[in-house]
Amino acid sequence: MATLKVNGTEYYYEEHGPKEAPAIVLSPLLYTDTSVYEPLIRMFSDDYRVVVYDHRGLGKSAGAPSTSLEHSAKDVAALIEKLNLGPCHFVGNCLGSFVGLHLAIHRSDLLKSCTLMGATAEAESDETVRDMDTFITNAKKNGMKSSAKSFSEMWFGSTFRNTKDPIQVTRREKWINHLGKLKPESLDAATQIYHRSDVTKDLSKISCAVLVIAGDEDSPTNLEAYRRMVKAIPNAEFKTIHHAGYALVIEQPEEIAENILTFIERVEHHWAAKQKQAPREFGFRKAG
Repeated sequence: MATLKVNGTEYYYEEHGPKEAPAIVLSPLLYTDTSVYEPLIRMFSDDYRVVVYDHRGLGKSAGAPSTSLEHSAKDVAALIEKLNLGPCHFVGNCLGSFVGLHLAIHRSDLLKSCTLMGATAEAESDETVRDMDTFITNAKKNGMKSSAKSFSEMWFGSTFRNTKDPIQVTRREKWINHLGKLKPESLDAATQIYHRSDVTKDLSKISCAVLVIAGDEDSPTNLEAYRRMVKAIPNAEFKTIHHAGYALVIEQPEEIAENILTFIERVEHHWAAKQKQAPREFGFRKAG
């Protein structure tokens, strides 16, 4: 547990697992903190160096919240470079996923793979932007506590919202309560998501392996957008999680972790094979 100055702001981050192992960087959901990834950290940290951080102005990271995905991605790129993590595996849900998408577009050189849960390449509709501007304005004026339940309905699928399973209920209530305690000044972090630019034309720039994971209870509009994005990314695959909505790492952390591990292990195997092949190719060219 430490802080690191990144582009003028103190970022809070945690490291778990062996330092010599391949690195996985975990990027949290909007309005959450590093603790949202605790189940995944437990499953990843035996074999991987796991770094999880709080977004600028959220959790224990300092500064005002970023209002630009491009700036957030530059911050994470600097974090990866300063901690000597690259090329690493990046995992993001919600805000973390949008940051990961921009990182993959502009700094694929820092990534072996990128797992995206909840990001779309297209801009939001004017109607959605107006609705979200109104939501944030009201939440800042009246407090997030009165808006936490309606916000959680954007996050959670119907199965998670209605479950009676004690473990799931504890997870659900923890984050609804967390939302209710947010400070007004932190709420602007959402603007970087719904005021985002369309990056569809940039998807062909992505050169790392990409896994897009979606819950089958996410909105039909989102699910269609995810599939369009996967088709446009050169080396991407799509995985559906049943009985889950948008906040996948809260709703189904164990299943999410298993799918990500399978994907990362496959990428690591391919990466190792490529690294072994490179010297032979170099030697062949030199000999010729």
